[in-house]
Amino acid sequence: MSDHKPNPEFLRDLGENTTNVANAWAGARDYLSRGLKEWAKRQISGDRRLAVKAALAACSLVASQYPEQPEQGLPGRSYVDGMLAAIRRWLDDPSEKHAELVRSSLDVTREAHAWQREEDVAPFWILEGVDHASLAVWAGERSSYIVPMDFSTCASRAIACVMHAMLDAGKSEAHAVDVVTTAVRSAINR
Repeated sequence: MSDHKPNPEFLRDLGENTTNVANAWAGARDYLSRGLKEWAKRQISGDRRLAVKAALAACSLVASQYPEQPEQGLPGRSYVDGMLAAIRRWLDDPSEKHAELVRSSLDVTREAHAWQREEDVAPFWILEGVDHASLAVWAGERSSYIVPMDFSTCASRAIACVMHAMLDAGKSEAHAVDVVTTAVRSAINR
């Protein structure tokens, strides 16, 4: 883990210098998002519990802003709250039973992702963050044909989604980066 406290400029530079644009994740359209994803992955690689703790800490920053009845096509607030509760249960007892509870709670019927919309909308990004945090619980140690991402990629994507949600809610880049990276660092240092 790096002791360096990242700022937006550092993350943009990291994103620019570590991302193969040809196969970059669609949810990280810019170097700031790509840099945050890379920074987070470096902090949490190799330890699933740390990865999930970091993703959960980030999601907790914005979960309360998810509406009870969001726009059409999104699940209600109870989905987000239930998923976060299931992830917390897994952290308290990382058993196969609790991992299966998280996996079986994931809504795989959603037709659109936040990055596929014309306009960014914070609730979509909150939902993406929560869903990626859930994937971190049960994704493999490395990518496979079933889940094409490893747990640290899933967790780092959750963290980047939270930053997107904060930016879409009107927070400044500097504030969003500070709050998200502080939450991640606090989670992994406990």
